Amino acid sequence: MWEALKTRHLGAERVKEAKLQTLTSEFDGLKKKETGAIDEHASTLLIYSSKAATLGDIFLEEKMVKKFLTSFSRHFIHIVASLEQILDLKTVEFDDVVGRLKAYEERIRKTIFKLRTVKVS
Repeated sequence: MWEALKTRHLGAERVKEAKLQTLTSEFDGLKKKETGAIDEHASTLLIYSSKAATLGDIFLEEKMVKKFLTSFSRHFIHIVASLEQILDLKTVEFDDVVGRLKAYEERIRKTIFKLRTVKVS
């Protein structure tokens, strides 16, 4: 009986490890969609973090922040580089970085809206 329990537990651990490897690989490959909002992208990263936690792996804030910043396209290179220069990426909170990028995104939207309005008039 004990051997059967050990074998079952070992099998469950292997499945858990395989799921975690797949999840981590998918997380590492994530990129922000060109048309997607920053909130959407942040939510996606948080979902992966939550799934990893249920499998016994905690994605630290530092990992989340670095992944978030490196997953943007070249259109965000200036703001990402600025944030990397002014923030301590080892201690800054994920929500803080998300908030800063959302403010940037909003400013860009307003600027584009104003430019379109001026062209139409």
